[in-house]
Amino acid sequence: MNTPLLLSLLDPMLPEPLVLEETDSTNRVARALAREGAPHGKLVLAMHQTTGRGRLDRCFYSPEGGLYLSMVLRLPLSPAEKTLLTPLAAVAVQEAIASVCQIATGIKWVNDLFYQGKKVCGILAEGAGDAVVLGVGVDVYRPVQPLPPKLQDVMGFLLEEPVYGVMEMLAAAIANNLLTRAAALPDRSFLEDYRRNSLLLGRSITVYPPAGAPYPALARAMDDDARLLVELPDGSLRTLSCGEVSVRHREEGEA
Repeated sequence: MNTPLLLSLLDPMLPEPLVLEETDSTNRVARALAREGAPHGKLVLAMHQTTGRGRLDRCFYSPEGGLYLSMVLRLPLSPAEKTLLTPLAAVAVQEAIASVCQIATGIKWVNDLFYQGKKVCGILAEGAGDAVVLGVGVDVYRPVQPLPPKLQDVMGFLLEEPVYGVMEMLAAAIANNLLTRAAALPDRSFLEDYRRNSLLLGRSITVYPPAGAPYPALARAMDDDARLLVELPDGSLRTLSCGEVSVRHREEGEA
């Protein structure tokens, strides 16, 4: 990471970032800093994570070639508004990728970005005292080392080869977008972009609830609290606020 270039691209309202070549988890570092009083917008970046984490405390594979960043947010948000930070971040990252890489990604409810049928970004929001830490992991370049077998068919990359300045421009664009979008979160304007770029709306999906067996459904809409409204085979409607979903026939290369 070219730190001087990064600093020249970041919004001047952001405090000085902590840039690391490697860490266990940028979210862990950012949460520790938040508890020590780190200001709003404090950014932690790394080129490699040794124990990255995703939703439900799952391992998030974080090889070299990716961009891993976490931002401390201190905003007067209600508990309901805080749940919107993850979908808001999805829009902010999608816009950054489009601007820097000229690539159109799709959003899979609630926290993943896909490109060419494969996941290229995951997002994790975690509390840290009176702050929230937003973590973003983007698979920018294909790593030199082979992927683990279980990830070969599901993990994608934005670019095949490194391009000078892309990491710095992408990191700055994500951070700047997060700062701007988060400040405007109460008006929920980001939801229009989220819906427009959703990979699920109008499609047949499989729902994997936190408890119980998976079931088929049709993704009908997303409400203003970013909950997914689905239609069951019997015609009844159900609102989802958590759980996993996938587009039906995922083996064909869809999300």
